[in-house]
Amino acid sequence: MKKLATTLILIAVCVSVQAQSRVREKDILGDWDLVIDIDEVKDEIEEELDNEDNWLARRFARSISSFALDIVESIDIRFRFREDGEVKIMLKIFGERDTEYAKWYINRDGELIIEDDRKSGKRKFSMGYSDDDSVWMLKDGKLQAYEKSRRGKRMEKQEVFMKKR
Repeated sequence: MKKLATTLILIAVCVSVQAQSRVREKDILGDWDLVIDIDEVKDEIEEELDNEDNWLARRFARSISSFALDIVESIDIRFRFREDGEVKIMLKIFGERDTEYAKWYINRDGELIIEDDRKSGKRKFSMGYSDDDSVWMLKDGKLQAYEKSRRGKRMEKQEVFMKKR
């Protein structure tokens, strides 16, 4: 019985390791489009709203969340990863264009880290994915965002990923 349990645990670990692969510089150089999985976000919002007892609060929250998600869908964000560890972030929001810069590196665990470029005179970028708990891993040809737990062991998949242009 112990051998069976140990074998199952080893298989599970191997499958989870293969599901997300280490990021290598040559894999990420170039242009990537940021994608927010709106359907997954909507499902999470609906799940939370279903637990709300007050029908008026539920109705109001649904209309606000639909409005916010419509805005998010109209935002176009492109990342251009350069060899020098700089990433150029090109944003198009409501027809207006903006460019910001950040730094990127790959940590010893093969995870892509994107952080604010605070030391240069260039504009700072902050999307909530520049803290120590957020990493990007390759999964099915996409850069998938993950949030690490406080102890850095378990990672939770986020609703955001990047796909190569």
